[in-house]
Amino acid sequence: MNGLLVSICFILFRLSSGLPQRGDDSGSPVDLDNFEFSGPKFNFNCPEANGLFADEEQCDLYYECKSNRAESKLCPDGFLFDDSIQNHEKCVLPHGVDCGAREFVQAKQEGIDSRCERANGMFDHENPETCDRFYLCDNGTAHEMPCAQPLVFDVAIGACQRRAQASEEAKKCGGEFGDGELKTVEGFTCPGKEQIGPQGLLQAHPIFPHPHDCQFFFTCFFGKEPNKFGCPKGEVFNAETLTCKDPEDVPDCACWYDCGENSRCPDSCNADCSCGGEDSFDVVDE
Repeated sequence: MNGLLVSICFILFRLSSGLPQRGDDSGSPVDLDNFEFSGPKFNFNCPEANGLFADEEQCDLYYECKSNRAESKLCPDGFLFDDSIQNHEKCVLPHGVDCGAREFVQAKQEGIDSRCERANGMFDHENPETCDRFYLCDNGTAHEMPCAQPLVFDVAIGACQRRAQASEEAKKCGGEFGDGELKTVEGFTCPGKEQIGPQGLLQAHPIFPHPHDCQFFFTCFFGKEPNKFGCPKGEVFNAETLTCKDPEDVPDCACWYDCGENSRCPDSCNADCSCGGEDSFDVVDE
C-alpha cells in the first residue's frame, strides 16, 4: 500500500460512537487532548444537493448527499475514496489514489487473516524469498495468487510486473533483480544488454532467431529475459528483417518444411536445402 497509509495506524470509531485514537510507529498512544482529528462531520455542508464527497481529513471516509442531506460512510477496509473523476467518485484499492491532506484511515479490521495487511487488497507473500506470488485479500480472507512467468509482484502498483520495471518497493528475491547468470532456453541465451537492430536503432527488447528451429524466434526483454515466439505454420523467421516470411524468401530456411521435388536428397535435406552436413538444421516432421 501507499507508504504513508501503511505507516499510520489510526483507531477510529465506527461512525456511530466513540472517540478516535491514534498510535505512532512505536505503538504508543497519543494524548487525545492534543489530537486534532475531528472525525466525521455530522453537520457536513453538501457542496451540491446530490453526490459523493470526500472528507477533508480521512481518505476512506466520504459523504453521500441526497437533497442536501449528508450521510457519512466508510469505504471497506483497505479501500480509499477516489474523487479524482467528477461524477465517478468511488471506493477503490489504494494504488494510484492521491489522498493529499486526507492522511487518516480507519483502523485495521479485526479478526482477519494475519497475512492480510488490510481486509481487502493485494499484499506481498509472507516468505521473503518469494517474489512471484502474492496474497489477494477479500474481506479478510487471504488467497495466494501466482504471477505469470517471469513476472514478480510489485506492492507499489498491486500487480505483477517485469523485474526490470519493478519499483523500489517491490521485494528482491535472491538474484532475480541482479546481474546474475542469464537464463538459457532451448540452447538460446540473451546477450544481457540492449542491441542495435537492422535499421541501426537501439533495441531495448532485441529479437533473435531460434538457434535450431526456423519457425521460432526469441525476444530478450531489456536484453536479458528470453521469451519464445513462433511464426504461423508454413512460415519461417527472417533474421534480417525480423519478420515471418515464406520459406522461399529465406534461403537459410527455404526447405524447413519440405525439401522440394527437385531436391537431391528429398527425404533428408537440410533447412537450407543442402544435402548432408552436421552443422545444418534438421527438417521438422510434418
